Amino acid sequence: MTLQSTALHWIKLWHLIGALMVGFIIYTSLAPHPILPMTQKWSDKLYHFTGYFGVMAWYAQFVKQRFVTMVLLVVLGVSLEFAQLLVNTRSFEWADMLANILGVILATMIVRGVLVQLLTYFENRCLKLFE
Repeated sequence: MTLQSTALHWIKLWHLIGALMVGFIIYTSLAPHPILPMTQKWSDKLYHFTGYFGVMAWYAQFVKQRFVTMVLLVVLGVSLEFAQLLVNTRSFEWADMLANILGVILATMIVRGVLVQLLTYFENRCLKLFE
């Protein structure tokens, strides 16, 4: 993916953090037992939504091809739900898939506005500390 801005100095770090976030989603989707507590009936839908929202919001700050990123994350969410059919301890749910997709879409819409320069702002603040 092409970078949106050359202003980012720590782009490899940002990609690494994004890859770790995706890895966490994959692990938590296929792990034998949920690692987060299910306090309400709908708790896991909130986890699905926030996980995919967070990853999309993260990548949307520094990748130029946001639509491609959006499609890849939707495909990941759908694929992981189907992969859960292969894991005896997890279950396929259409509602989880919908929560994943809604998280990606909402993050794309929000980051287009206010949050698009958050990493640039953070880097600039950190660099000023070391001047």
